[in-house]
Amino acid sequence: MAESVRQAETLDGFAAVSCLEARSYMAQTLLRDTDSVSMAHSLEVRVPLIDHLLVEHVARLPARVKYRPGVSKALLAESLRDLLPTGVTAQRKRTFTLPWEHWMRGALGAKVRTGMFELAPSLAEHLDGEAVRALWSAFESGQTSWSRPWSLYVLNEWCRRHFDQQVPAMPVSAGAIGSAEGG
Repeated sequence: MAESVRQAETLDGFAAVSCLEARSYMAQTLLRDTDSVSMAHSLEVRVPLIDHLLVEHVARLPARVKYRPGVSKALLAESLRDLLPTGVTAQRKRTFTLPWEHWMRGALGAKVRTGMFELAPSLAEHLDGEAVRALWSAFESGQTSWSRPWSLYVLNEWCRRHFDQQVPAMPVSAGAIGSAEGG
């Protein structure tokens, strides 16, 4: 990473951010996670927009070509303008997020609640059970994000598995999550 930072320091601000993003978050998180999940399901995923020749070409373009205030991914949208309907290229940028909130309010939430309320012995000595229940109540009432109880649940299961050597409870099946989604 130090080499990436040194290289980024020689670039203009826009190119520096792009360089660091490509060499850190994209490479170490996005591509790793995509590879892991796709291989787990015997899928071969290709990411054509990171072909090294294309990336090198785009990296050499001036920032004014790649960035226009108020236009997400301006260069990409412009390059596809003749191939895609305006409704596609003019859409607001969206993130890809899994419906965790929905799942946590359905079958997955019931499992998480049970798991949180039955703390692993190694974790129970460090947490106040009343605070754990209050966290779940805050989630149920919409006062906190799904990620807080989920994080505590994952930590609890990890402690159960690695410190207390307890076999984890039966995982929620994909079918149970699907039924929580209404499908």
